[in-house]
Amino acid sequence: MANTISEKYGVKDYLKTSNFDSKADLEEIKKLRNKINKAIKNNYGKHEAITHYKDKYGFIPPFVLVKVLTFGEISKYYGLLKQSDRQKISKYFKLSDKELRQMLLNITLVRNLCAHSNRLYTYRSRFFVNVDKPNRNYREYIKSTDLYMITKCMEILLDAKSYNKLLKDFEKEIKKLSKKLKCIDINKILNMMGF
Repeated sequence: MANTISEKYGVKDYLKTSNFDSKADLEEIKKLRNKINKAIKNNYGKHEAITHYKDKYGFIPPFVLVKVLTFGEISKYYGLLKQSDRQKISKYFKLSDKELRQMLLNITLVRNLCAHSNRLYTYRSRFFVNVDKPNRNYREYIKSTDLYMITKCMEILLDAKSYNKLLKDFEKEIKKLSKKLKCIDINKILNMMGF
């Protein structure tokens, strides 16, 4: 995302309203810019690259900015970009713009559930994603996104090493849980998750 923005709009004036989707709500663009400015302000003096670029050049390039934005802010930023920019970014992942937008929305929701210690195993989202190509027909009846589909999204978005670590951590937690369960089989829980 940072590379696409930098290549097209430069590293300094990329937050101009004209660089966003002309159909986007101007108030949403303004809110995003306010959040970006707040992230820069909050990280000045704490984040080495933010401090360096602000002091030496007076601006923060996109490739530095994305390091201090929350996942939700990056998701929102992506959604407000021009369609041609979103398509260029989504093409990198071999996805359509719509698929990547839905993935980012879902991952943001899952991240927020985890951050606030809410129940995750029954996660369902109306932002439907189906990237499980071999099982597409089998999963067609499901009109919501579950945790199984989130793991398939992560497989696409993460490098192999990070994805494998995620899977190992997930399997470790499932094993821990299965040892504690007394009145329900772990397979029923996995089924609720979409596995």
